[in-house]
Amino acid sequence: MHSIIIWVLAATLMTGDVEAAEVVKLKQGAYAISEAGVTSLALLSEDGVLITDPANPERAKVLQAEIARLTSRPVTRIVLSHEHLDHVGGTEVFPGAEVICHISCKALFDLDVTGAAPKKVHAVFDDRHSFQFGGRKVTLIHVGPADGFASTIIHLPEDGIVYSADLYADRYIIPGVWMDNDNYLGVLKALKLMQDLKPQIAVNAHSTSTSVQALQENVTFVEDLFQLVSAQINRTMTTKAPGAVMDNIPRWSQELKLDQYKDWSNYATEFPAHVRRMALSIYHGG
Repeated sequence: MHSIIIWVLAATLMTGDVEAAEVVKLKQGAYAISEAGVTSLALLSEDGVLITDPANPERAKVLQAEIARLTSRPVTRIVLSHEHLDHVGGTEVFPGAEVICHISCKALFDLDVTGAAPKKVHAVFDDRHSFQFGGRKVTLIHVGPADGFASTIIHLPEDGIVYSADLYADRYIIPGVWMDNDNYLGVLKALKLMQDLKPQIAVNAHSTSTSVQALQENVTFVEDLFQLVSAQINRTMTTKAPGAVMDNIPRWSQELKLDQYKDWSNYATEFPAHVRRMALSIYHGG
């Protein structure tokens, strides 16, 4: 399937602009529904519908309408991939649906000053949680700090499907402005975990692509980035005072290159931010 990168969160999600939804059947009763820059997983069953990441009220209403074309059953469960407000809004559009997220979400939602966060979280989990939905197994895997604190992979083991959010894009260097809270070591851990699950389909919350190739390529990219930056940090720590690492990160951001990725979108302008983010993740933990 042709990949369309739609990492345009601020312009689309904040204005509530409505696009035509794209609905892709993944397996029997499993769909990827893309609209307004976000892709949700939708699982249909006789007991209702499970969705991920409604995003905001305007998009949630479009999502609701698209689901109504597929089934008369209501949305009964909403699984949130992580705590970011551009993913978790709109749950109130589905009255009666159970909202589930990692345990760290709720503490962050309690600090929300925008009114976008869910008003109620009905169920939380810690490291891993599995349940049956419509006869299929769904496993939620918390990967630890990655893109925020609550980063969760939704795995359908019997279908060979993984769903994730904000962890990678398809041959696209994510703008640094979106990465200030990323722990890149956690992102690498999450990508490798998904790779180890050997999925047939990889649904990405900010792309219409469901190709596993994009996941595989990003494992390699982040591993290469880690090797590049960690080697520089280790050389500096063995030859200079530890504080020299922090002093040199701005220079490394401009000097270090991985030109084998120069054909990826945004490489020329955004790769320095990725060097900085990886260096801070290795040395400073955040």
